Amino acid sequence: MEGGSPCLSKGLLVEILVRLPVQALLRLMAVCKSWKSIVTSPEFCSLHLSRNRHTSKILLTTRDRRPFSPVDEIPKQSYLLLNDDEHLPADPSWLAPFDFPFKCPDMISHHILGSINGLICISLIPSYFCVAVEANITIVLWNPTIRRCVCLPEPNFSYMHTLSIQFGYDSTTDDYKIVVIRRVGGSTTTTTTPALEFHIYSLNSHAWRGGFKMCPPAWTGERGDGPLFRGTGALAGGKMHWVVSVDINCNEVEFEEFVLLSKIKRLYSFDVEEEVFAEMALPQPCEFGGEPVVTVVRDSLHLVHPTIIGSPLTTWTIWVKMDAGGSCDMYWKKLYSVNVNAVFVCFLKNGELLMDKYPTHPDDHGVFAAYDPRARQFKDLEPLSLSQQRAYGRYSVRSSNHQESLVLLDR
Repeated sequence: MEGGSPCLSKGLLVEILVRLPVQALLRLMAVCKSWKSIVTSPEFCSLHLSRNRHTSKILLTTRDRRPFSPVDEIPKQSYLLLNDDEHLPADPSWLAPFDFPFKCPDMISHHILGSINGLICISLIPSYFCVAVEANITIVLWNPTIRRCVCLPEPNFSYMHTLSIQFGYDSTTDDYKIVVIRRVGGSTTTTTTPALEFHIYSLNSHAWRGGFKMCPPAWTGERGDGPLFRGTGALAGGKMHWVVSVDINCNEVEFEEFVLLSKIKRLYSFDVEEEVFAEMALPQPCEFGGEPVVTVVRDSLHLVHPTIIGSPLTTWTIWVKMDAGGSCDMYWKKLYSVNVNAVFVCFLKNGELLMDKYPTHPDDHGVFAAYDPRARQFKDLEPLSLSQQRAYGRYSVRSSNHQESLVLLDR
């Protein structure tokens, strides 16, 4: 303590503090200035983050259950936090509502783009009507544990014709980056060949850099649209990965969900440190049909590919990316397949699959459940009070790993 003889060396004190949860550290910061100095240092924040990765949870984004609505109406979303402990069987009590403090006005929806090291990237997006008049998107980096956020500065470009917004982390510089991919040139009324460009936001500099041209996947058609970048990226090996759907019919490109079946799939990656893109081949069965889910399990990139074998059963095939010594020697290894009446959401730490089960009766509700691929058994995780409030099925739920951290505490 200050004013007295020190009882503990700084090194020993750090070893004690680094084992405490974030909320306890926030309270201890008020005890004395020296403890606050330790906790707020970037070195301690990084050490605490690395020592507590095993405490990560799963953040689920769900769409509220509601009847069909007009295209310009904003679907309501809710958030759940699943306490995923690999040493214990999944328990329904571990699934709880997650407080989301951002209140959006009418015609504005919020989307979680990802969660990295306890920092959640959120985009506030206008409805289709607002986008038509070039209303801009607001992007926020938010740490809910310490209740701090950073609003990104206004970019020097328009979000019109944005194809993808991705959130990544550069461990070499301890920097969080956001990448916006836009279509420039071309239109629905001309045959002008469009191009892709990308812009990068860096948290360290709190500024945008952009207008960089990128080589897109094969362009087809004459409308000047382009590849369909779906979903948020999975960060593995310092690269973000996500699926790109490219039209193969040499006619107009549509963005409807059913047209995805006639598109060839590719895996795109972005090296967060080098800031370069690359295109990766998918396993041949994943190039067509249902859209693969890209995810990370124990630092390894996985693909989960759906194939409908007959209503309501779906085959989910799990693949893992293997490296045999270098990027040129990369290949995909098939692990196993499961046939279930459910939609894959994410992997649990104990090796089970978190899935969204379809209702067995029109009056029933979907429910989150843990599926054991060895025993081929489900265990329901979601209380009825929660499942009655949300929609179920494909594209109705998204997941991100989330852990408590001190990121942004020094800002």
